[in-house]
Amino acid sequence: MIDLARPTLSEEKTRALLRKLRDLNLTAGPIAVGPRTHILLAGCASIDAPAECGVRYRLRLTDGSQGMLEIQGRPRGLELELTRLGAAGGRRLLVEMTCDRSGRACSRALAARVTPDTSDTRELEHFLRRIVRALFAGGE
Repeated sequence: MIDLARPTLSEEKTRALLRKLRDLNLTAGPIAVGPRTHILLAGCASIDAPAECGVRYRLRLTDGSQGMLEIQGRPRGLELELTRLGAAGGRRLLVEMTCDRSGRACSRALAARVTPDTSDTRELEHFLRRIVRALFAGGE
């Protein structure tokens, strides 16, 4: 019998991914999250903080409001939190992260994979787009 279980992403690879997301200070947009709703990534808000404390990205929504995306490393994956500045509520997800045979971080919940120590901005931007879409898919 073949065991298809994938190992959980190691703490080392999780830290490497968080550092890359912080250090590249990505901006992107528009990210479609609804029929008439788009989000812009407005850069990293935690550029001077240790990545181990989490990475925060500023978001700008179509209606002019702002939000914050926070990504924290956890033993079984990533904890993702969306807060809308000046508004009540938010959304939090814990997504399991595994490691494939090529060493890439994989998330079935996000339908995404990324090389943790990549410097490819397109690959990391694609991963962030998947995170934003997953957080807004819950009815935002």
